Amino acid sequence: MAPDAPVDVFVHARALFDGFSRREGDGLLVRDGRVVDVGTRGNLAAAGATVVDFGDAVIVPGFVDAHTHVTIRPGEGDQHGQIVKPAVWQTIRGVENLRRMLASGVTTAKIMTEEHDIDFEFRDAIARGETAGPRLRVAGPGLSPPGGHGSAAGGVAGVGPLREAVRARAERGADHIKIFTTGGVSSVNSSLAESNYSGEEIAAIVRSAAEYGLKVSSHAHGGPGVDLAVANGIHSIEHGALLDEGNIAAMATAGTWLTFTQTILFHPSGIEQGDAQVPAIMAKVREARAYVEGNVGRVRASGIPMALGTDSMHGLFGYELQWLVEHGWSPLEALVAGTRHGGELIGDPDIGVLRPGAHADFVVLRRDPFADITAVFDVEAVYRAGRRAVSGDGAVSAVAAAGR
Repeated sequence: MAPDAPVDVFVHARALFDGFSRREGDGLLVRDGRVVDVGTRGNLAAAGATVVDFGDAVIVPGFVDAHTHVTIRPGEGDQHGQIVKPAVWQTIRGVENLRRMLASGVTTAKIMTEEHDIDFEFRDAIARGETAGPRLRVAGPGLSPPGGHGSAAGGVAGVGPLREAVRARAERGADHIKIFTTGGVSSVNSSLAESNYSGEEIAAIVRSAAEYGLKVSSHAHGGPGVDLAVANGIHSIEHGALLDEGNIAAMATAGTWLTFTQTILFHPSGIEQGDAQVPAIMAKVREARAYVEGNVGRVRASGIPMALGTDSMHGLFGYELQWLVEHGWSPLEALVAGTRHGGELIGDPDIGVLRPGAHADFVVLRRDPFADITAVFDVEAVYRAGRRAVSGDGAVSAVAAAGR
């Protein structure tokens, strides 16, 4: 066989979740970083194929962290201060953060704000196999008005400047555009409901992004900040901690996505740890937690399409899945949200699923997540682009992949 000839690998375990349903005894035939087919060993492990048998494990698609950052660590506090630190400081941290993400089973991540072109550079370095991490979909700096949540490195307001800002990000190679239409939990002087931008400004951002084939995601928690975003064509609402009945109805009618980010809010190593000494922030944490806990049934019943993000809680994607199950979702629904829905949100049907033609990105779990969702923390292996990137002892390797 020539050195560059395709090599077939059949990966098998007790069960497989393909992004749609559980399949007993099926495995994956992989070639050149893609899934060739899904089926039994007898049907697919053709002569010459290398067989990798994980015994009683369960295979699931690689997790899609649909809202995170490369450089921020919420548990260290002052997230706005972190994002304006020197590029070298941020880059060093980014290497470890991305390693943690991949080790936890995240094979694709949607990056929602970075400075210094760090997300662009990491995206391309990962694709070349120069450093380890998930596939990245990047936006560059988020758009927020001067003084608004997310504007630590400088704000942008007004139709003309906003259109120019979108153009600059698109020409740099952004995969999507991120804006802030409300304040945030982790900032002191910002509202979680009032809109940072007018409807005219949001519409200009959405139209400008569409000219480059890009969709727009909006950091928004509730109130007019959500309603104006939805009314003017935003693709997804990020966080949504204070969604009221009107917000939810508007999103359901428009088909607007919701990206839940509960780890940063509820996990003790999130905002609670990093900003414990800031009374104004902790008051927002308590407010948001109480509202989410009381409102989660309404969100679930609405049928709004939903994906999941850790918002920089690197290595804790499993907590997002666990939180959903503890709040009424079935393990199947949680796994769909963390895999296939993430791919649908970012507009790539070959991500978050295991079917012919899809990226061979998958996680091997030692236990069955359908029986106990905490099995998502028990990772035996992670494959990205058909190659093993994480082994059972947690060792992480860089994987080159053609394209993104």
